[in-house]
Amino acid sequence: MQSNQNIHKNKTQDNIKKMVGIGVFSALAFAVVAICQLIPKVSGFLSIELKDSVIAIASFIYGPLAAPIIAFIVSFLEFITFSSTGPWGLLMNFVSSATFSGVASVIYRYKRSLNSAIIGFSVSVVTTTVVMLVLNPFIVPMFSPYVTFDMVVGMILPILLPFNFAKALLNGAVAMLLYKPIIEAMRKARLIKAGKYKTEFNKATVISLSVGGAFLVVSLTMLILLLIFA
Repeated sequence: MQSNQNIHKNKTQDNIKKMVGIGVFSALAFAVVAICQLIPKVSGFLSIELKDSVIAIASFIYGPLAAPIIAFIVSFLEFITFSSTGPWGLLMNFVSSATFSGVASVIYRYKRSLNSAIIGFSVSVVTTTVVMLVLNPFIVPMFSPYVTFDMVVGMILPILLPFNFAKALLNGAVAMLLYKPIIEAMRKARLIKAGKYKTEFNKATVISLSVGGAFLVVSLTMLILLLIFA
């Protein structure tokens, strides 16, 4: 039976590993933001980013609270570096990332299973799309003085709806495809306990890769069409 001192020591070590992990995922998500700056923007102002997939994976590992923490860190770093939309852009980025990863991780935390992951990402795609469509008409005119509320509303069906849906779906796809490889890498680096996460290749892995692949094809097709025609 472990003494109180050993229990406290183990908890301290776990907390340190968790903080290190959150720091690593924050850095990784910001690196993804930097790389995605090279991707052309839809309609000249809508950025295609994959940071939400990284944040979602982190929140699956460390719990739903990691979602808003990493989302804020990355959004703030983006605000002081690449962003040209000021504090309102920071708010939009934070809400989008925190909503996507937070919703998915809350559902996944209830029951750690493949079905929960698929359901979590599916719900988060819809939720994030709806939240952003509600916010866009009010927030976009704040950092784009030549864009009015009515102009943004007119963009919802032809551009904003398919873009937000495709972007969220793409992040869900990438998260599903990369979750197990990242877990395995972290297990080998001893950032997480070896027996806490299953990493063997099995039927669930095949299903996860298949669903993630389908999400990826659909989302990329939609985004390519938007880049060409929007």
